Order: sequence, then structure tokens, then C-alpha cells
Amino acid sequence: MPTLPTKPRNSVPSARLRESASFQIGSDSEDQARLLTEREAADLLTLSVKTLRNWRLSGYGPPHLKVGRLVRYRQSDLKAWLKSCERASTSDRGDDHA
Repeated sequence: MPTLPTKPRNSVPSARLRESASFQIGSDSEDQARLLTEREAADLLTLSVKTLRNWRLSGYGPPHLKVGRLVRYRQSDLKAWLKSCERASTSDRGDDHA
């Protein structure tokens, strides 16, 4: 009996994945509706999934949603969180540390 070829586990190249989940997709209303997986969010932020998980446990990082047991991120929340991380210099502690 012939065996069927199997697909590799990660059959989507990471560059294609980043492109499909990029911040440039659609309008703001579509950004609100599009929920990203942990992997997609980590790829966009150039972090590991483990780092995102550790940040969630400590209360740091971008806001996330729990859908049952699944964790999802809104693109608009990732954008806003990245904006809040912006600093003018290494001694700039941000607006929330006056």
C-alpha cells in the first residue's frame, strides 16, 4: 500500500505569515475584528511565544483576550501597546512615570 506524502508541520513560511498578519491589513474596523493567535502576535512583535506568556503571567505586555482556553490579541491593541513603549531616550521613563 503506497504511503501518502505528509505536509511539514509549519507549511506556511514565516515571512508569509508575518505578511498575512501585518499591521497594514485593512481598515481600523477590520483590525478590531481580526484576532491574532499567540504565534502571530509574537511574530509581529519579534518576540517568542514564551515571552508573551511570561508577560501575561506578570501583568505586563499588550492586552489580550481569553476566548475559552485560547488567547488572542487584537491588532489595534498591539499597535497601541507598542506606541506606549515609545521613548525619546534611555532615561525617558514614559508618560506614566512623571
